[in-house]
Amino acid sequence: MSHKMPLEDMSRERREAVIRALASKLQSSAEIAKVQQYPNWPQLEELAATLFRDSSDLARAEPETARTSVMEGIRLLGQFQMSQIAIKPRIAH
Repeated sequence: MSHKMPLEDMSRERREAVIRALASKLQSSAEIAKVQQYPNWPQLEELAATLFRDSSDLARAEPETARTSVMEGIRLLGQFQMSQIAIKPRIAH
């Protein structure tokens, strides 16, 4: 089981790595969402670009600033993932 560390307890380098990993996941999800014509794909793409561009600044900023951006990314990913579950065909057992 992995240890979940709050952003405010992470080093600046670790916070930046987490932010960049989230940005990468947002970007790949945005690409899938665009192909599938998911209506919120531009939000995924825009936040990914912002997080990539500002990851270093966010990592150095107050932890609450980084937390807000990370939570927005998680919210958008969650919505997209739930939409994927809703459209996947059910497999008969």
